[in-house]
Amino acid sequence: MELRPVSAADLTFLAEMVLLAAFPPGPLPEGASEMPHVTRWLEDWGRPGDAGVIAWHDGERLGAAWCRVLADVPARDAEGRPLPELAIAVAPAHQARGVGARLLDGLARAASDVGHTAVSLTVNARNPALRLYERAGFQVVGRDGGRLTMVKSLGAYEA
Repeated sequence: MELRPVSAADLTFLAEMVLLAAFPPGPLPEGASEMPHVTRWLEDWGRPGDAGVIAWHDGERLGAAWCRVLADVPARDAEGRPLPELAIAVAPAHQARGVGARLLDGLARAASDVGHTAVSLTVNARNPALRLYERAGFQVVGRDGGRLTMVKSLGAYEA
């Protein structure tokens, strides 16, 4: 398995991955791909601060992790600016094989390369991926009901 940066040619794949990340397995709700909490991950991809990686093997995309600064995220830096939030998804056929861990590491490097000092994510406290995030160095910094806000410092990736 290899990682490479997200390119414009990957936007259709990212759209599939964000739907996988945003909704539980099963039929998607009508209009899912047009919902604001989905489209915000793809609109104007490539703007300053956007970073992402694709995991692939033998010409097949296995998953993606990407981040971008979104104004309404709960995690903030010391000056009160929003931290970039990440999205991650692994194709079902490739889950539980270490792809997610590799994606998180690759995204941390990519985010650091574009100048971010930390990344954040929001996850349901019952999501099994919570253990993956903790192993990757994310720490809980906030709680809103059953949703956790987690942050990972990227200091280890500074040049």
